[in-house]
Amino acid sequence: MWSPLRREAPQPALPRGVEVESLSGGGQDVRLEPLDLAPEPDGAMGDYATYRRFLDRQEMLAQILRAGTVEVQLASGTSVTVIPEARRPVGSLPAAFWVQLAVGLIAWAISASVFAFRRHDRAAPYLLLSGAATLAFAPFAGVYSARELALPATLFQWLNDLNFLGGSLFAASFVALLLNYPRRIGPAWLGPAIVAVYVVWFVAQQVGLFESMTFARRFLVMIGVFATFALAGWHWFTSRREPATRAALQWFLLSWVVGTGLFALFILLPQMFGVDTSGLQGFAFLLFLLVYGGLAFGILRYRLFDLDRWWTGAVLWMLAALALIGLDFLFLFVLHLSSEVSLALALLICGVLWLPLRGLIWSRLFGRREKSAKAARFRQVTDVALAPPGADRQARWQELLRGVFDPLGVEAHTVDGAVALDEEGLALLVPGTDGLSGVRLSYAGGGRRLFGPRDIELAGELLEMLAGAAESRKSYETGVMAERGRIARDIHDNIGAQLMTALHSPAPDRKDMVIRETLQGLRGIIDDSAAEAANWPEALADLRQETAERLHAAGLDFDWRVDEAMSLPLEAQILHTLRSILREAVTNTLRHADATTMNICVTERDGQLVLDIRDNGKGLHGGAQRDGNGLANMRARVEALSGRFVVAGAGPGLRLDVAIPLEPS
Repeated sequence: MWSPLRREAPQPALPRGVEVESLSGGGQDVRLEPLDLAPEPDGAMGDYATYRRFLDRQEMLAQILRAGTVEVQLASGTSVTVIPEARRPVGSLPAAFWVQLAVGLIAWAISASVFAFRRHDRAAPYLLLSGAATLAFAPFAGVYSARELALPATLFQWLNDLNFLGGSLFAASFVALLLNYPRRIGPAWLGPAIVAVYVVWFVAQQVGLFESMTFARRFLVMIGVFATFALAGWHWFTSRREPATRAALQWFLLSWVVGTGLFALFILLPQMFGVDTSGLQGFAFLLFLLVYGGLAFGILRYRLFDLDRWWTGAVLWMLAALALIGLDFLFLFVLHLSSEVSLALALLICGVLWLPLRGLIWSRLFGRREKSAKAARFRQVTDVALAPPGADRQARWQELLRGVFDPLGVEAHTVDGAVALDEEGLALLVPGTDGLSGVRLSYAGGGRRLFGPRDIELAGELLEMLAGAAESRKSYETGVMAERGRIARDIHDNIGAQLMTALHSPAPDRKDMVIRETLQGLRGIIDDSAAEAANWPEALADLRQETAERLHAAGLDFDWRVDEAMSLPLEAQILHTLRSILREAVTNTLRHADATTMNICVTERDGQLVLDIRDNGKGLHGGAQRDGNGLANMRARVEALSGRFVVAGAGPGLRLDVAIPLEPS
């Protein structure tokens, strides 16, 4: 049965899938065989005798097609006359042809670009050679594998031989490249010698030294592929303390293993065991684009620093691809299912089993570890920010950075600006913050990797966490200072005044009561219970009595007036402020004013509680009272309630004008 390579039927009498037995024309009559339609002879012929017979039949079929009129004998017993076109329309070329052409051109463009920029790099000439080899083997294979039926034998043989030569030089060039990249591990002549061996091997099979075509055209190529894996492993092992080399090699392994490794494993290697995979070869050439893309970035060292997690993710996806291809092969060649059913089952199994498993593996590898690492980093940052006075915060900060990045070197360094890389990622510059000095970290991961963008981001997060913790510490310290100030003011204004009242009280019962109230007030100061609800009329009456006792004991006249129309009760905090100001004002008058009279008026005006305190003393003199704690405490209390506090004391006498909003602003 003949299935034409073209999807379109040559004419309605020859629909797609019709069984064709033979072709005749131009004096030739050829009965078709499956061998005539082999896309890639290297892996399908087996030996050179079969290959020569294949070429002879290609020549006869080409002569029939060139005859102008072709008689097609069908298996049904009928015959159809076909007139082939003189030239094949470009639009009839299959997608596999364009893929192989594009791969050859892109590989050549990338390798030539790398060579243009890095022509003094020892590896660049070998990369250029590999690009030229790809430009030979990929498009040439595209020409003969995309033929409709046959090509002239000489043209077919030239295209196929150049394809094999290109493939051989491709393998040889990468062996030579790895002898020099990322660093040279052999004598300079070894690279050219490797290339020469492959050329000699090509000549040997051309002159008929080998009988098996599969061995001649696959064995040395596979040896070259495995040699590159061994050389890559050697570079990987020996570069464990060289971050720059390891980063470049890491990129190379990703591109090489995924690209060439998959092509060799699923296209070339099965052919050595008699499995014809030539039908997949056309699109499999796309894998070589990964090789050249990865190598271009690797050699030029563009963006090599952030591969760690991405590397693992790529390996997991590669395993998914391997599972898909392996299942497809299993269903095709072992269970002999149809192509459509095999592919559908492989996709279904990978989608149902592998993708959830991949998510689980990713979560196990990074999810929990990352979560616990973040919690540990937060604790360490908090320890640095909240270190007690006298502790070496700089040493703690450097120890934190050492634990996160595992650098070989940590040293104080002047860093201007934000976190930045230094020496192409060999070092990371971390600026100082919150009184800490800048730090220079060198050789991340114990010298096994470079610093990269993710390290910059992580260091930035640590600085932000440290700044946030420092801000919290400052807020805490501010709160502590405010609480201390409140306690000091209350003790100064209230407790002192109450003790003075008790001291000057002539009646023992009254003295004891005042002292008990003082102790109760002291507990209220400690518990900050001044804001509790208060009985205003009783509190004002007690305050009036207390003030009167203190002033009368010192021989001062006292005038107390309270606006009876006030809308009581008011906020308890206002009463506390009123009581504290009044006590401190009386204390100041008794101590400094030399007054004989004191007037106190409490009223409500324009939504404000107004406290007017006056004496007839000498007023402020020399600024002594203006700078004292008493006036400062009174002003702080009033301003805390968004009120107004005015002192008029140029003399004679002193006047305090206090206004506190009744409704909080």
